[in-house]
Amino acid sequence: MDTHREVLAGLLLVLAMTAILNVPASAIKLPPYVTACSRSDPKLNECVLQNGRNAIPIVIKGDPKYRVPKLNPMVIPELQLQQGTGSVGLNITWKNAEIHGIKDTEFLDVDMNVEKRHIKMHFFLPKVSITGAYTATGRVLLLPVTGSGPSNITVENMKISYDIDWNLVKKANGKEYLDVTNPMLTLLDLGHLSMKFERIFNGDKLLGDNLNTFLNENWKDLAKEFGPGVADAIGQVFGLVLKNICDLVPYDNVLKP
Repeated sequence: MDTHREVLAGLLLVLAMTAILNVPASAIKLPPYVTACSRSDPKLNECVLQNGRNAIPIVIKGDPKYRVPKLNPMVIPELQLQQGTGSVGLNITWKNAEIHGIKDTEFLDVDMNVEKRHIKMHFFLPKVSITGAYTATGRVLLLPVTGSGPSNITVENMKISYDIDWNLVKKANGKEYLDVTNPMLTLLDLGHLSMKFERIFNGDKLLGDNLNTFLNENWKDLAKEFGPGVADAIGQVFGLVLKNICDLVPYDNVLKP
């Protein structure tokens, strides 16, 4: 699940970095909904946390001026999830999947160590859903599974911690920029996982209903892989946004001296 953990960096970082990143990629001035924090402030954590909480509801709506896409819902052009343990082995692909529920993300706390160039953040996501047309192949209880149609995967009460390190890279303009390294995601808790796949056995309703019942009755086992997979989906677009910002915004504008 390392790939899932790395990609999840997107969600966690962009939600938090709306507080930490004080200048958007294409502008010098701060957006009106973000207040700068100073890395020498003894209450830096409190500043970042408060700014993040204030900015998230606005950032979720999107801001073309600062290259922030609309995030409610967020559209993923292609998404793949795999479940390959125990009695279930499924490969599921979505085209233009929609991610709903990011707007309700709660930024719980942050611990930033500027000297060690390390940050730990905690987030709580009450409810996140993936909807859209899927294609699936695999097996369940030795039965071959092939199907395509509408679907919904919903995770509830997910708590996550996320750690990153950063380096500073000097560019040709003489200014230093953030280079994020060593992302590590820990899924701390997942309250519930529910799934519904229509036409999962190529339209055989009886088999499809039985499969959906089986999947939902065994959600705790499936959540070990589908849970991080949902986080993976959320992170794909956010990771690109973060990279753009860090590539273009000087460090001294990200965190003031």
